[in-house]
Amino acid sequence: MDLKLTGKNVLITGSSMGIGKAIALAFAEQGANVLINYVGNDQIAETTRLEAEKFEVKAFKYNADVSDSKQVSEMFQYMDKHLGDIDILVNNAGIAQNAPITEMTDEQWDKMIKVHLYGNFYNCREAAKRMLKRNKGKIVNISSDLGSLGCEEYAHYSAAKGGINAFTKSLARELAPHINVNAVAPGATFTDILAEFGDNYVEEESAKYPLKRLAQPEEIAKSVLFLASSCADFYTGQILGPNGGGVMNG
Repeated sequence: MDLKLTGKNVLITGSSMGIGKAIALAFAEQGANVLINYVGNDQIAETTRLEAEKFEVKAFKYNADVSDSKQVSEMFQYMDKHLGDIDILVNNAGIAQNAPITEMTDEQWDKMIKVHLYGNFYNCREAAKRMLKRNKGKIVNISSDLGSLGCEEYAHYSAAKGGINAFTKSLARELAPHINVNAVAPGATFTDILAEFGDNYVEEESAKYPLKRLAQPEEIAKSVLFLASSCADFYTGQILGPNGGGVMNG
């Protein structure tokens, strides 16, 4: 099936490693040009950029904190100059941290909301300005099954992801009919960071899902590719859930 992504310009936030990296490489493999956003380790980001470039597409990297509106604005200006018009935005950047509500600090709450909700807002605002001028574009926000389920000691994370779900639906209505806005809400995914928690943790998490395993980053990337492609032109305001049956909708 031709996803018709060849030549598209894609910005993926938080894409130097983990799910974000899998998404960036999946787009590159489909012939899309990518801007890899990251914070921190330039060497890891450069490795991902070089891997994307092997697919003979344009691949750039840009260090920007998505919770800072000025840095986000400057990143989009960089994309304007080096890649051109943005066709697809994937808001993947995020953090995770557990904290009991009785011990959660103002700073922990604020950082979680800033990175996830403010980050989505800042990037969508910049993308929308550009997409509306052309009356075309796709936005895919990365949420989580915890945005529907909630989770003990992750109240701030769950609240942020639930907010992304509502934000996605609102923006889908506002930017229709020419711009599609959807979200992917994965279940637990086997990334390098999660693997560091050990086999026992992985087994315990796997047991929570009807399919009795965790997702692979590449499986999440496939859902993103679908929503960003012409195959999903009649999808907007939807929360697609590659979650192994952890959340069942309908």
